[in-house]
Amino acid sequence: MNSNVEYILKLLHSVLYDEPAPIPEDDMDWLRALSVAGMGEVHTIIYKKISELPKEKQPDDGLMGWLREQTFRIGMEKLQFYDLVSRILKEAKKQGIQVILFKGPVVADLYPEPMLRKSCDMDMYVDPKSLKAFEKILVDFHFEKNIEHSKDVVPVYVLNKKFMIEAHCCLFEDYEGKRIEMLKEMDLTNKDRLVELSVSGLDITTMGHEDHLVFLLFHLIKHITYSGCSLKTIIDIALFVNAYGDQINKTSFWEKMKRLGYENFCCTLFSICVRYFGMKKDFLLDDTYSDSVAEISLARMYEVGILKDGASDQGEDRRAYSIVYQSLQGKEDKKISKIRMWKKTFFPGHKDLSFRYMYARKHPSLVWIAWIHRGFNQLSVFFVKDKAQAANVSKDMKLANRKLALMKELDLMNKD
Repeated sequence: MNSNVEYILKLLHSVLYDEPAPIPEDDMDWLRALSVAGMGEVHTIIYKKISELPKEKQPDDGLMGWLREQTFRIGMEKLQFYDLVSRILKEAKKQGIQVILFKGPVVADLYPEPMLRKSCDMDMYVDPKSLKAFEKILVDFHFEKNIEHSKDVVPVYVLNKKFMIEAHCCLFEDYEGKRIEMLKEMDLTNKDRLVELSVSGLDITTMGHEDHLVFLLFHLIKHITYSGCSLKTIIDIALFVNAYGDQINKTSFWEKMKRLGYENFCCTLFSICVRYFGMKKDFLLDDTYSDSVAEISLARMYEVGILKDGASDQGEDRRAYSIVYQSLQGKEDKKISKIRMWKKTFFPGHKDLSFRYMYARKHPSLVWIAWIHRGFNQLSVFFVKDKAQAANVSKDMKLANRKLALMKELDLMNKD
């Protein structure tokens, strides 16, 4: 793990627990370090600590100005968005529509400066029977439906290209498999377990704490499987456990992780959360915490691109992740041959396609058009852009195999 990542991790710990900011080395590469923070979606929450450093240890005026502008803009937009959400929730309540907020405002409230936790949307769950009425409320507040990114069970609404609300009537979108069926059986939005919270100026209804943690883990694993995750999503879980762990039935939670096949992953993830982000160690299973596991696992997550530090070729990483995701669609423990990986890379199923080819995801009969579309996109990379950026499938295969090896160790190779 490079020195820029290590410094950002120490800086984040100082932010979360109000400690003095660590002093960087004289040869600190601030451009690269802020790239690490940006990729981790945590650059706005570290600005204040960086500004407390001695002037000669801070980034240059240009970088500090950029970071200051980003922090101010995101904070102001979040304040505006939360005010708007408050009015939407009041109107929904007036019409007898129960709205369950999850992720965003609940975890943001656990940060020292909630408005500085970067997020691009607000997730709201409503009963399928109330979805149409709730969508009408969003339209009345001048939101427009984003057809391209909407799904039948998760319509997406946008206002002024800045504020986005995902109106879930299913927590798991269109994912399928045994694990999804197990998660549905757990009934994470059970009305008898809902809790009322006042967070960041919002009075909300959200999932029970144990249910919410289960969902946060599913969401994190989904991102790891498909496109990688950010430091922010890992910190969210560490802070959530610290805030609500005492109200969660530890035995019940770990039984669910065992049923889902997430037990090994959680032991590794929670070790990382303890080692780097101050999570309470007593939430782990007995004798499962390990400093060395935390350090090695986090370093490997950066090495293979599950976590991004801005140093690798992003185009290469996206292609390799596509290979990994498509390969995961096979049967558990079945050896993934190179021929099969090549086939699924060039001719993925409609559900394996990125959101760039949403038309084929929505209309499977158009998948062959998406294959041609992808082919032309790759050719344009090769002929139009610099040769150094040209697709190198063989190189991508090697990176994909390293990612697959790590994911297998974390027990994330089962499609279901």
